[in-house]
Amino acid sequence: MNDERFYELLEGYADGTLDEEASRELLTAFSADADLKARFLDELRIQNSLLGLPLLDEADRRVSEVMQCILPSTSSRDVSAAVLSALRPSKPLVRWYSVVQKATAIAAAIAAVIALGWFVMWSLPRADESLATVAHQIDATWSGDRKLAPGERVGKGRLRLAAGVVRLDFAKDVRLTLEGPADLELIGPGETRLHSGKLTANVPPEGIGFQVHTERAKVVDLGTTFGVSVGTNGATDVAVYEGLVAVTSLASREEKVIEEGSEVTINEGSGALKPRQFNTRTFRGAEVLFGVVNTGGKIRFAAPQPGLNPADVMDADNLVIFPERFATKLRTDFTVSLTEPGDYGPDEIVRREETLHAEKRRVNTYLIQYSPPPAEGTAKPDSMRFVGEVSFDRPIIAIIADGDQLTASDEVLGKKRFVYSSGGGRSLKSRDRLSLSQDRRTLKLDWQVEQAIEHGLVQIRVIVDVSDSPTAR
Repeated sequence: MNDERFYELLEGYADGTLDEEASRELLTAFSADADLKARFLDELRIQNSLLGLPLLDEADRRVSEVMQCILPSTSSRDVSAAVLSALRPSKPLVRWYSVVQKATAIAAAIAAVIALGWFVMWSLPRADESLATVAHQIDATWSGDRKLAPGERVGKGRLRLAAGVVRLDFAKDVRLTLEGPADLELIGPGETRLHSGKLTANVPPEGIGFQVHTERAKVVDLGTTFGVSVGTNGATDVAVYEGLVAVTSLASREEKVIEEGSEVTINEGSGALKPRQFNTRTFRGAEVLFGVVNTGGKIRFAAPQPGLNPADVMDADNLVIFPERFATKLRTDFTVSLTEPGDYGPDEIVRREETLHAEKRRVNTYLIQYSPPPAEGTAKPDSMRFVGEVSFDRPIIAIIADGDQLTASDEVLGKKRFVYSSGGGRSLKSRDRLSLSQDRRTLKLDWQVEQAIEHGLVQIRVIVDVSDSPTAR
């Protein structure tokens, strides 16, 4: 590769404009030439540092760190990237799921990051640093001397879960659910080792670079939801629900970017990465991962999966709950239907208006819907009753049950990749009831719905306060 082309690719990667062809060219060149890979990293490190310095006050302690990044170093840690992330005006997040953008933004800019050895924004650990918080447990039984309780902070070391499900919350809003029996080691900020068992992780863009090591592989997240399973003989499977992860076989040194809807296993003999049938049911921890600790009756959880969109999910037998936003900061007030615990009948819900004040809150949001397939023929649709409940790990502070209110909040509180219906047709209907418990953790629904030929959609948005969550601070 000549210098002119090298700097073209460097510039394209730095400003996020590489297309898929250029990305593959870069990755191929890295695989063939380790010196080129190191040179690219050095150039990018210096470029980031020079861009970061003008954004800092002279007295800022990060000045010395960024200056060190300009000097030659064997470390792949690029402190200046963290500085730029923190100080630059935020750009709109790339939506990773359209075909055109997927071919450019994901497969290009982020794929290039994989080959650089991960100069990401996770800081180096202190010896006494806590790395995660036990956020929730369901029927958890711990092995050995280390017994953990909800709210307990966890530092470096092994966690051996004999049974049950446990959720750990890391910095940068990274969540990890461990399914017993399992043996997980916390190595450092954003870095774990799964010795055996299953985990499911959700990593937002700010947590990109979160790593899971196994006996056979290294898994590096690119801002996604994924699962890792390790058998007793070290057999490793990686499934990607949303987004992308990078998987490296330790035996063969083969590196692959695994896209959403894909699953790979690492061959025991050769260490080759082999595709296998994608199965979301392999991992049971998705509900707890997303803050839903219990569902009962005719309510089911929609685990993340490729191309998932509420508009396309039709279910005549259940209400369906979709996770939307996580630790989103409220920057403005919203008009909502309910803000207080209690039992609410139809007359108390429909067209009701209250105000949810921002108050520097951070919230998770969830969409609960009934969306039946169109009834066949022209016969009068049957009325059906759905009774169910859902419990969350944090308190519910508001519920939006009006179609116009839903539409007004979709952009900020809805999931970016979802496509929402607009207008009042989404509202709860005149016979629907709901109840919010006094501790604000459990929502009970009693809906009378129709398998309508048209306009059978019913939705509500549940807003959960996570301001006191360790990952939200």
